[in-house]
Amino acid sequence: MPKFAVIHHAPGVTPEQFQENVPDILANRHATFLHCYANMATGLIVNLYDASDSAAVEREMEAIGFPFDEIAEVQFDASADDLRAMLSGA
Repeated sequence: MPKFAVIHHAPGVTPEQFQENVPDILANRHATFLHCYANMATGLIVNLYDASDSAAVEREMEAIGFPFDEIAEVQFDASADDLRAMLSGA
């Protein structure tokens, strides 16, 4: 299933406000939540989802009620070990 990065700019969001959304985030109505990266000081939040397409992710964001700036399909995913293997030709 394709993965999607959802980029939010939510300056001023507090950890408590973010926590209030957790039940909705985990409901996975239209897309499956995978991971969150956040800088609460700047309000930058990047969430990863599995979904059939970007429209499903957009429906998920609408169901959660959390505004987003961009949904982008992830077309490449690699760990540090994956990158090292690329260098060694393995």
